[in-house]
Amino acid sequence: MTTIQQSISPTTIGQRHQPKFPSLLSRPVALLPSRLHSTAIVKILNTLLQTPLQEGELDFLQGQQVSIEITDMRLRFAVGLSDDKLVAREWKTKDHLNLKGKLHDFLLLATRQEDADTLFFQRRLKMEGSTDLGLEIKNLLDGIDLETIRFHKQIDSTLKRVLGIFERWF
Repeated sequence: MTTIQQSISPTTIGQRHQPKFPSLLSRPVALLPSRLHSTAIVKILNTLLQTPLQEGELDFLQGQQVSIEITDMRLRFAVGLSDDKLVAREWKTKDHLNLKGKLHDFLLLATRQEDADTLFFQRRLKMEGSTDLGLEIKNLLDGIDLETIRFHKQIDSTLKRVLGIFERWF
């Protein structure tokens, strides 16, 4: 009697190759203070999310703070909401909500090539802290109307190109 063994590869179970941001490139990012990361990212997000902010779609962040870490880039930033604008906060290990993952997984989420449920279920994105706040953010990501994001077509196109390059190079 012959037995057949089948190896299960990432492509067999529908997962992609998991590229990693090179540690050599992450060193300069890690040298900058997280407050600087937060300030730069918040300025961009306030521009992009101007309409959802004005319409109160991010009001659930009032009095809350979310710390995000892109582990392979060694990039850390934190955001909160004040006066209908996102504000930079100091990154904390134990915040209201901490999100952690690799750049590739955040790119997949941003380009909507993977949904948040899949990434969290597969433990490629990790969430610690307030479950309610995490669900609010997940619902925002799932339900946000891309038409309300400024420059959404250019951003989507650019992010997809960056994702393709990232997957080929790394």
